[in-house]
Amino acid sequence: MATDPMLGKLVPACGGAEQPFTVKGRRWLYCWHPSSGRHAYLDVDNDRVVWNRSFHPVTAPHLEFEEEVMPPPRPAPRVEPEPDPFYW
Repeated sequence: MATDPMLGKLVPACGGAEQPFTVKGRRWLYCWHPSSGRHAYLDVDNDRVVWNRSFHPVTAPHLEFEEEVMPPPRPAPRVEPEPDPFYW
């Protein structure tokens, strides 16, 4: 298991069955981070984790060093106060 110094242990995805694959001479492993519930790609050769959800070594390699742009947080749902159940 790999370890990201900021977040802890990474495990291979698919219940530990994910196998490393090679793209342009670099080995990659799709991983799961149990404590955050996120997936990431681990560059096995350089021991670097890519957290960008849009990144893929084959289809989107240009996103390897890009920070993921997160959408703004959704506003909290508006909760209407319950009407007073007493009638006078």
